[in-house]
Amino acid sequence: MSIKELQDVTGTVIHPRTETAAIVDADKLVNTTSTQNNIAGIKNFVDGISIKGVPLLDIDFNKVKLVPNDDVYQIKQAGLYFYTTNTKNVPLLSSRFHDGFVLYGAKDTKTAFLYYIGARVYQERFQGKWLRQESSIPQDLWVGEGKVGDVLKLRDTLDNYRQLRFRCYFTIGNTLQFIPAWASDNMLYLTQPALNFDGTILRALEVALQIGQDQRSLIIKSAKYFANGKSTSITDGFLKEVGGML
Repeated sequence: MSIKELQDVTGTVIHPRTETAAIVDADKLVNTTSTQNNIAGIKNFVDGISIKGVPLLDIDFNKVKLVPNDDVYQIKQAGLYFYTTNTKNVPLLSSRFHDGFVLYGAKDTKTAFLYYIGARVYQERFQGKWLRQESSIPQDLWVGEGKVGDVLKLRDTLDNYRQLRFRCYFTIGNTLQFIPAWASDNMLYLTQPALNFDGTILRALEVALQIGQDQRSLIIKSAKYFANGKSTSITDGFLKEVGGML
């Protein structure tokens, strides 16, 4: 029996009456006598919703916000924000990320995070205290063309970084990226031992740099190429970038 043939025990068709009753009782579908609000309709229902005291209609989830008081540590509401070179408490970033976007999220007032998109720098607030910033890619400390004898003025002190990266280009080889080996007397060494294509000749590159007393400069002391038991000094500009991993 279809709904159009719905009958009671006496055989009387009651389907039209059920539809009429449903229409008549429609305004009673929302319980107005319990703890629910007296909701007159969908519009008033949406207008009345708030999230942590902020009306839902006042929250634009698609809008990028400006950092409040130009200080990332004063962000309180989760969302995507735009920072500039003047924004306070932003880590030292590569020049291409001086202006950019930072994502903020929080569990409560003592547990939160900041993530700088592009620069890939993450910082967490734990027990109300902001922890050390960490990066998955190096941030530029110096960019140029350095040769032996040059003094490289860095944008920050080396002590602030857990690892350094050097990008070099040698006319005798391809572009290389080095993680330096630390030594005594404030010296850094970039080395790349290797064999030639048939494995019969050992060759290597070695660059020596001295850290300045202020921890904000590097002096290129020497650059040499070793092959066939001979050492050849590299005199042209070869050092292109110095990067730091937070």
